[in-house]
Amino acid sequence: MVCRLVCCALVLQLYCVEGAGAQTPTAEPLGSLQTSGEVYLNSLRAAGSATVFPGDAVRTGTDGAATFTSPGVGLLTLAPQSEIDFRGAPLLGTLKQGTVGIRSLQTGQNLEIQFGSTVMYLPPPGAESVATITVAADGSARVECRMGAVGLRSVSGGQLLVLNSGFAVGVGADGKLQKVEPVAAVSTAQISGSGPRSYLLEYILIGAAGAGAITAIVLLTRKATPTLSPFAP
Repeated sequence: MVCRLVCCALVLQLYCVEGAGAQTPTAEPLGSLQTSGEVYLNSLRAAGSATVFPGDAVRTGTDGAATFTSPGVGLLTLAPQSEIDFRGAPLLGTLKQGTVGIRSLQTGQNLEIQFGSTVMYLPPPGAESVATITVAADGSARVECRMGAVGLRSVSGGQLLVLNSGFAVGVGADGKLQKVEPVAAVSTAQISGSGPRSYLLEYILIGAAGAGAITAIVLLTRKATPTLSPFAP
C-alpha cells in the first residue's frame, strides 16, 4: 500500500511539472546579431553570430563592433565600448553607454530605444529614418537624425521633440533637452547605393566609432545562429 501511494505521488508530481512547463510562454527571438572583435552577449564572449532574445545584454569592447538586425523592423549598430540591454516590443532596448546607430527598415514600424529617462521613437507616419544615439559616462546623451525624422519623449510619456533630418540635440543627464544643432544629412541614394562609401553603417557611425570599427561592422555578413542566450526556448 505504501509503495502504491509513493508511486501515485510521483506520477502526480511529474504531471504537475509537465503542465506548468506547457503553460510557460516560449520566448520569441528579437533578431540576429553579427559581431567582430571583442563583443560580449550576456557576459560571454560572442564569436561571429547569435540570435538575440528579450532580456539579452550586448557589450562591445575597445575593438569590438556589432550589428543587430530585427527583420522588417530595423537595424542597430554598436560602436566600440557600447552596451545595450534588449527588451520586448515596443521598447526594443535600453542603451546604457556608448553609441548605437539606428535605421528603420520598413515604414509604419516603430523602433524605440531608451537612454536614461528619455525614449527615442519613430514618429507617425513612421517613415524610414537613420539616426545615432551616444550616451556619455556622465549620463548625458546626443541624438543625431541623418535621414527621415525621430521623436523624443520621456519614459513617463511626455512628448519632448521631433528631430528632423540634418539636426542633432543634446540631452542632459537629468533628461532636459539642450540646443538643437545642424548636422550633415544623408540621402536614400547614399544609403542604398552599391559603392564602398554607400554603406549605411559608414554614415551613421562617422565621427563616433572610427574607421577601424566601421570597417569591422561592414564586414559582418555571416548568417546568425542561436548561441549564448539563456532566454532561448
